[in-house]
Amino acid sequence: MTRSKPSSIWFKAALLSISMMLMIAPNIAAALPLMAKTFSDQSASAVDTLSTIPNLGIILGIVLGNVLATQLGAKRTVLTGLAVALLSGLVPVVSNSYYVVLAARLIFGIAVGTFNSLAISLISDYYRGDELAAMMGYQSAISSLGSSLLSFAVGYLLLFGWHATFLIYVIALPIMILFGLVMPNDQPAPAAKDTAQTPKAKQHINAAVILISLLTFFIYVFFMVVTIKLAGLLTANHLGTASQASAILGGFTLVTMLMGLLFGRIYKLLQNKILPLGFILMAVGFYLVSTVSSLAIVAVGTVIIGIGFAVSIPYIYTIINVAAPANSKNLASSVMLIMTNVGVFLSPTIVNALASLTGKDEAAGSMVVASIGFLILAVIVAAVVISQKRTKPTVQETN
Repeated sequence: MTRSKPSSIWFKAALLSISMMLMIAPNIAAALPLMAKTFSDQSASAVDTLSTIPNLGIILGIVLGNVLATQLGAKRTVLTGLAVALLSGLVPVVSNSYYVVLAARLIFGIAVGTFNSLAISLISDYYRGDELAAMMGYQSAISSLGSSLLSFAVGYLLLFGWHATFLIYVIALPIMILFGLVMPNDQPAPAAKDTAQTPKAKQHINAAVILISLLTFFIYVFFMVVTIKLAGLLTANHLGTASQASAILGGFTLVTMLMGLLFGRIYKLLQNKILPLGFILMAVGFYLVSTVSSLAIVAVGTVIIGIGFAVSIPYIYTIINVAAPANSKNLASSVMLIMTNVGVFLSPTIVNALASLTGKDEAAGSMVVASIGFLILAVIVAAVVISQKRTKPTVQETN
């Protein structure tokens, strides 16, 4: 193993490994029906909060992470976050107290939040151009791989009760070891194109970062529907079980992983057409799921959602670093990730309110809302792409 060469396999593996932790907080959602039986004195929404509360913690953790990274450096911040995530993630394995589990889930989110923006900004510190786009695709793939593997694990661990599902967070231990052994203690030297910037310049964000972050908020408001509502959709319509929903989500994230690996090539081919195409795919996928025609149709729709998501998010992560002002990439990533997690946290509230207008049951109505939402986003982004063509290229200029 080497600590000094970003081109080495071990270096890339260590840098990307922390992304395995970024999407796994809601993975225990399939265990919520069993948890509701244990916490029978709590409302259904209170039990559902156990799945989403980590995202509130992530928001706090992102703010804390910026402070820790300044004081401790990136490596120590990541290792501290991983250690706390490991310990807090395992607390529900041994606790039957709703409030203890709730607190542990919040702390888990804070811990993940401390290195959430670093998982993106560190990549942009070491790589540029097409290699940056490729690494962002790998980052999305690794994030999806972690979610996919652990979704399958949750489906199996459910056989032993809901407590056992929280054993998935043991994954933080090998990641912590790999990152600690391989990554250098110091920050990388600025890339050639950034050498002119003032090292101590105050970080700030611009209008482009704000708009991209707002777009990301709506992406996750609608996207999280498939994660939160799929098990309820299958059981309510007698199409399958919670374990089958977990297996479908595992397959869904596996597809997003494979698409993430291909993102570098897709990016070269489609450039700024990627985002409207990704939104259209997600709109189609959510529509198919909303029909609840059969388990097969739901599975196909979920896979299509995964493909659209897998090409959209790496593109967002790439352009946020391009759009960010000089010396402000970590702040830009932090703002975007805060909006991401606000979107995840508010998703049930916003979508449930809109779903009541569809006339369908809650789960199917939520899928309809997500489909319409992504269709609207596709139209808006397509209009922006067309207007940019009449003025100047965007991301292509950086390659």
